Amino acid sequence: MIVIPAIDLRRGRAVRLLRGDPEAQTVYDDDPVALALRFQEEGARRLHVVDLDAALGEGDNRPVIERICRSTQVPVQVGGGIRDLEAIERALGLGAKRVVLGTRAALDPAFVARAVEEHAEKVVVAVDVRAGRVMVRGWREEGPPLQDAIEALEEAGAPRYLVTSIARDGTLDGPDLRLYQQVLRHTQRPVIASGGVRTADDIWALREVGCEAAVTGKALYEGTLRIGQVTRGQPR
Repeated sequence: MIVIPAIDLRRGRAVRLLRGDPEAQTVYDDDPVALALRFQEEGARRLHVVDLDAALGEGDNRPVIERICRSTQVPVQVGGGIRDLEAIERALGLGAKRVVLGTRAALDPAFVARAVEEHAEKVVVAVDVRAGRVMVRGWREEGPPLQDAIEALEEAGAPRYLVTSIARDGTLDGPDLRLYQQVLRHTQRPVIASGGVRTADDIWALREVGCEAAVTGKALYEGTLRIGQVTRGQPR
């Protein structure tokens, strides 16, 4: 089970939003590159970097993303506002090892098929869920029902999913295990969980459900979880 630290970028700083709300923002670090290096030193095996400005249509953080990718030795997966094949190429050109597709993937599974044809396992499809529906455009608009979305993405050949429980995101309330059980009933592909993780016990619970990895930010920033607890420790 892998813990993937999340570094969400807004105006060049590392921040966390509560349930994706841009008005509920906490700034955790003015130097995201130093933060990425710290996570690497603590034992992170992969980093998850999200360009919130790009996702919200408010600019981008490409220079910071490139510095993170070039400064660290662990692979970086990058998401946020990647909605065409050119954006995928740009992200990979910055040094990303995986690219996370969100809004366009949920609304246009044929785009996923084209992306997978060109980039195979470098593609991760984000499925951001609120009340049984996939949310798009920075979690501000409703997309398709969850089951319909997964079925279409399976047909498109999505190689891996990043499933976020929006209601749990940034809350430290524990992961929505039922959500991941539901998704895993409809796919044999690897599933990365995101949203609500607070402690190492949450990581073990996600592993028991069948998730491949967990993306977490606030738990690491607030100190309720340390990477070493799950890279060196064992579940009770």
